Amino acid sequence: MAIEARCGHYCASCHGVTHPVPAVPTARAPVDDRATAGALDEIGDEERWLWRLVVDAERVSALAPPAPDADRLACAEQRYVAACQAEQRIQTRIRATEAALARPGSWLRPAHRSALAKHLKEDRAAAVLAAVQRGRVEEVLNRLRTVAAAHASYLAKHHATLAAGRNARAELERIFDDLIDGYARLQAPPAWFRFGLGFPPPPGAQREWLAQARETLAQRRRLAIEQPHWPEM
Repeated sequence: MAIEARCGHYCASCHGVTHPVPAVPTARAPVDDRATAGALDEIGDEERWLWRLVVDAERVSALAPPAPDADRLACAEQRYVAACQAEQRIQTRIRATEAALARPGSWLRPAHRSALAKHLKEDRAAAVLAAVQRGRVEEVLNRLRTVAAAHASYLAKHHATLAAGRNARAELERIFDDLIDGYARLQAPPAWFRFGLGFPPPPGAQREWLAQARETLAQRRRLAIEQPHWPEM
């Protein structure tokens, strides 16, 4: 069995494009019902390779430039649109007033022309303030967009490594499920499984117990790889 990697993020560089990466093979055959605790504890070369893919992806991910806060970016986008619309409304009023003042007939209504001239002066002042406000919002938005673009570019550049790590982690979870099933079938499960995890789980807590069992197993096996002389608990 193999898992084809797919891009797991949205960015301008790779959205809509399939990036092939090496397939991740199944690292372990189904657990034998007659397996012993020692056999289940054994970590094969293929599983070690999966862990290397995970570690490589974690290292690459840790070096990624920070992404902007999604809510802050969305808020900046909305504020920029609102600022542009407000500036556009003022400019529309200015053009309409200037057109009215340009009509020869406006001189026949001095009071009305005076009111239009007053409104034009006010709108021109408001246009300056609106342009300044729009510029400030645009500056903040451009900074956030630059940060987002740098983050997306980095993810696209290292897509193969990150995708391989995600697929390896998914494959490891399937291995963990097989191992958990194997430990549960043992006549005498090891102490860390029986007492540390509280096997069997109480009624209604199977989902939470399984999540904890996966996490515990992942920690144990990763530590066994990184520190081969780690004492058995």
